[in-house]
Amino acid sequence: MSRLLQIGCAVFAIGVTVALRTGDHAFCQTPRPLTVVAIGDVGEGGKVLRHNAETLLEMANGMNDAGVFDVLLFLGDNFYETGLNLPEEDVEGKVKEVLGPFREIFDFVPPDRVHAISGNHDYYRTLALKTSLLFGLVSLAELPVGMSDKGNRRAAEIEFWTYHSGYPSSVAYPISEGSAVSAEFIFVDSPVFLRTDPARWRGALDSLSRLLRRSALRRGVIWRSLVMHHPIRSVGVHGGYSIWDDETRTVEYLTNCDRDSNAVGWLKNWLDPEDCCADRYRWYIDSLQAAVDRGGATIQIALSGHDHSLQLLPLREQHDGLNVRPGVQVVSGAGARPSRVRLPLPPREFTSSNAAGEGISFPGFVQMKFARERVRLIFFNGSEARPLDMGGGALEFWIDRKGNLVEAAKQQ
Repeated sequence: MSRLLQIGCAVFAIGVTVALRTGDHAFCQTPRPLTVVAIGDVGEGGKVLRHNAETLLEMANGMNDAGVFDVLLFLGDNFYETGLNLPEEDVEGKVKEVLGPFREIFDFVPPDRVHAISGNHDYYRTLALKTSLLFGLVSLAELPVGMSDKGNRRAAEIEFWTYHSGYPSSVAYPISEGSAVSAEFIFVDSPVFLRTDPARWRGALDSLSRLLRRSALRRGVIWRSLVMHHPIRSVGVHGGYSIWDDETRTVEYLTNCDRDSNAVGWLKNWLDPEDCCADRYRWYIDSLQAAVDRGGATIQIALSGHDHSLQLLPLREQHDGLNVRPGVQVVSGAGARPSRVRLPLPPREFTSSNAAGEGISFPGFVQMKFARERVRLIFFNGSEARPLDMGGGALEFWIDRKGNLVEAAKQQ
């Protein structure tokens, strides 16, 4: 290769695949970055799920300008309403309903690069019989009864993916072909914390700390993402942003944990604490972050679903001089049932809230490209197969290795 051509190859951006060709001979090519897409709460069939899967298929087969992806993450609540805790004769139909739209994608992405984590719905044993409380204000048909791991065991047998439940686990991939450095994804079974007594959390938390201590000693790991169903922070319905105000054209906050101002929300969280304001949820977050601190490994991104929306929330917090806590919370739960989310407030909060649709999130998912110094994030509208404006025209985001959101690029 000539010196001039070497210089020409070097000027291309890191992570963008480019080849200069004469006939069929490739003179130079920069490595394509590790590309990961994450989608949560896909648990029922329908138009939203189908459109998301169609957009992902366009990427997988190279028909979308966004480029192909290497890893696909499912962020929990994989099957509504009670996971695969179903009569045996109904399991196959439920799996086909949810994963059928992704079937062609699995031809491009092998099972060891498709990962799914459990969500609270994947643990629900059954739903309460149709009855009501508070003079009909609360329907117990919406609330879970019991906890079962049978559905997760069945999900783990599905051949299209690698399923994570129980104790924390992790997987790492090079940031490009042949690279000596890698991105690690740490899977945490967050429903265990919300569905069991805190006295039983010790084993899982200690296991997470040990996993992170080992990770911190692996010199090649430069990126870490904490992957779990329940987010550390949210400005969606589970974060209290659930009321649309026609006059102000915004999504307003209503606590789900005060018995006087919201008896329905309080009762639901007393029976099943799934909102960020619930005492057990706060204990879960505090315990999780203490375990991460003990592990001592820098985690730049927390990836979650649970809220059925798309959100990017900076979380950066110095702790004893160490950048060990997740710096950015990504919520990507708009797989099948989009719900309300607070309108964006850049640069502090970026969301997919659709003011024209009374604050309901656009359907979609997040794409991440891992380079040596930065990760680029783009949120995609699954219905239109294009990047989403997450507030103020912001279409692309970059996170540095300390976990700081360093830049948001606006639409030209």
